[in-house]
Amino acid sequence: MKKKTLRILHTNDLHSQLSQWPAVVSKINELRDEAEEEGEEVLLFDIGDHADRVHPITEGLEGKGNVELLNRLRYDAVTIGNNEGMTFSKKQLDALYADAGFDVLVANLKDANGQKPGWAKSHRIFTTKQGVTVGVFGVTVAYKLFYSALGWSIEDPFEAIEEEVNLLKDQVDVLVCLSHLGLHDDERMAKQYPEIDLILGSHTHHLLLDGEKINETWIHQCGRSGSHFGDITISFDETSHSVSLVDIHTVEVDHAHGGRDKGTEDALTELQKRADDVLGEVVTTLPEDWELSWEKETPLSKLLVTGLRRWCEADVAMMNAGILLEGLKKGPVTKGTLHSICPHPINPAKVKLSGERLLEFIREAHKEEKIYKKVKGFGFRGKILGMMVYDGIDVLESPEGPLQPKDIRILGKPLDRSANYNVATVDMFTFGYLYPSISTVNEKTYYMPEFLRDVLAWSLRNIHLD
Repeated sequence: MKKKTLRILHTNDLHSQLSQWPAVVSKINELRDEAEEEGEEVLLFDIGDHADRVHPITEGLEGKGNVELLNRLRYDAVTIGNNEGMTFSKKQLDALYADAGFDVLVANLKDANGQKPGWAKSHRIFTTKQGVTVGVFGVTVAYKLFYSALGWSIEDPFEAIEEEVNLLKDQVDVLVCLSHLGLHDDERMAKQYPEIDLILGSHTHHLLLDGEKINETWIHQCGRSGSHFGDITISFDETSHSVSLVDIHTVEVDHAHGGRDKGTEDALTELQKRADDVLGEVVTTLPEDWELSWEKETPLSKLLVTGLRRWCEADVAMMNAGILLEGLKKGPVTKGTLHSICPHPINPAKVKLSGERLLEFIREAHKEEKIYKKVKGFGFRGKILGMMVYDGIDVLESPEGPLQPKDIRILGKPLDRSANYNVATVDMFTFGYLYPSISTVNEKTYYMPEFLRDVLAWSLRNIHLD
């Protein structure tokens, strides 16, 4: 009797690096064809963050172009990453997978009313031609404040994992988790739930060339941007169907010299045309060029920070100049133009800060190493953070020693250490290590689903600087 095996191919964290996709498609098709010729059954999964609105196709088509590309490659199931879950409005995400030819597996996302959205399932059980049952479920990282602001209920992924494991473990021969949680949580999952045979990971962009084994559970994650993908062969005992061997390979995609799928390249050309039609909408017309600097305030950065303050209905606003990548040219300004100069999936935010914390925030922002800091992550797609620009805040340019309250005027008055201020800013400052003075504040409001480029479009239409 022929040995019972299953081949699993998986991708993760493409982040809409769509120029890489034709080469990925070519290699996956090659391996899948070879496997099927040998009589192996193949399942293909994506582990989230395929769509990233940094790319104009994803922006213009609201992610549906990415779904069309997944359909072309005949995926069996995907889970969502934070880019699918949090950078689209609820209405957009509800519509995103309407034409999907695959299952979307995410066990810990529900509507605000507690119901599972119609486009998602918690799990699916696949049965191979050899009679092997494969239970697959998905979980995604739970940024509660962001999902709540969008109208979703995101649950603790480990509560969902426990429920899925208990439900599936006695029904299937092999149990697979599609995890957009990151490597640390994947390792925790493997230790806590040994019933899971295979965790296909993502989110933290680790490249586990040979996989990682914890007890009897294998973890695999393949970097980002289509540089690699996973190729796993699972062998089963012919009688009991229990897993006897897991053979993990990480496939490097040769983007310089490898093949590129012609049909995918043609599809991308067509998708770009459709996106360009949407992004060609004119927002406003400028009578002159608006220059930009990352080292000082300019009329363009001042306009955006003023709009940010008004959008959030805050006392004051502060924003890094590096959030804008270029200036604007005289003439029509389109949605596509604003996307190109402000492509980040970054939302407006408002925090309530004591004068003491605001002083610390401003002091840190004025350090030269902060101005020229190169940042990756937090949604930032720029080069350096740049100078902090303000609305409602005036800072003495060259004080002697550290900035003092007398050097900072808030709405025309010296900063009061004991007062509280509502400060509009960018969401990336409210988490992580960039500005500890505000990342630990509890009172935060996120304005979603709009991005900073939406605030800029609104500001161009509605605000006239003196």
